[in-house]
Amino acid sequence: MFAMDNSALYRNPKGDLSFGKFKRDPFHYLWVQKLSSSMVEDQLDCAFLCVRDPKCYSFNLAAFPNSNGLYLCDLLGTDKYRETKTFQANATFHHYSPPSPCESTPCKNDAVCFPENKWNSYPCVECKPGFFGNHFERAGNKTCSQIKLLNLTSGYYVIDPDGEGGVKPFKVYCNMTDKDGVGVTVVSHDSESKTLVDGFPGRGSYSRNVTYNETSLLQLASLTASSTHCEQFIKYDCYYSRLLRKDKMYGWWVSRDGEKMKYWGGVDSAMDNKCACDLNKTCADPKYGCNCDKLDRTWREDSGLLTNKYKLPVKQLRFGDTGNTNDDMGYHTLGKLKCFGLI
Repeated sequence: MFAMDNSALYRNPKGDLSFGKFKRDPFHYLWVQKLSSSMVEDQLDCAFLCVRDPKCYSFNLAAFPNSNGLYLCDLLGTDKYRETKTFQANATFHHYSPPSPCESTPCKNDAVCFPENKWNSYPCVECKPGFFGNHFERAGNKTCSQIKLLNLTSGYYVIDPDGEGGVKPFKVYCNMTDKDGVGVTVVSHDSESKTLVDGFPGRGSYSRNVTYNETSLLQLASLTASSTHCEQFIKYDCYYSRLLRKDKMYGWWVSRDGEKMKYWGGVDSAMDNKCACDLNKTCADPKYGCNCDKLDRTWREDSGLLTNKYKLPVKQLRFGDTGNTNDDMGYHTLGKLKCFGLI
């Protein structure tokens, strides 16, 4: 039996030859249950004890001797790669583990690197949900509706709607309780808060570009293509400010492909110059298809869901007819993009 400088930890099943190499982490301690404790003369004696014990994978050795010149040697049944959270700085001990391919942190997405010292190899285990590959480097689920099939809870996940070789996977929030628990993919952006529009009299002279969190429009297009249904809430609060006003459009939204959209939330995409109130005949002025188009000094609103997944998400918001007088103004609100359903 040898404690060798150029080998990883190896134990012959027949017991006639075993050897190991240990790398020191000065003034560190692995806080796990000990296999045994002994007083030894030096590092080599502690290494021999670990190699001799088939359950030992690393050891803590006192940095300073006692009054008899001996060092406390604690044998451990695991190592710092398996127990990263309990590996800590310490003023009185050094830690020794075999050199490992896990030192390069090859496992991704919170996976644990499990060193196989005999073969100088490793598997990656216990990664975050939604990843696959030898190192759990790739996202495997297309949407949150697919992740829902694994009975996972609401939270942030990485999805890959068009699979390997397509657009880069991206992180989203999965709401596993909304829409009767189907698994809703939710994407946030920088324009969700209620925002004032004032001082922009010309048609569409106010412009607000929408930036989605940690995603591109190309990635979101892959999400909508992989979902049966997508929606986005849109709202305009108005005070003496027109919105669509038949063909004299003062406000509109822009699709992901840059198209100027002529309808508002709550109606079908084929109904130009219409808002949700037109469907149930409740618009403030029946001559127009939106409440805001009445153009009076009363706070009104037009709102609803945009549901054409081939146009979503909203890329830009445009408004006007504010600033002509001292009191004409508006506020816009745009909801998160939500997609769900398996294709």
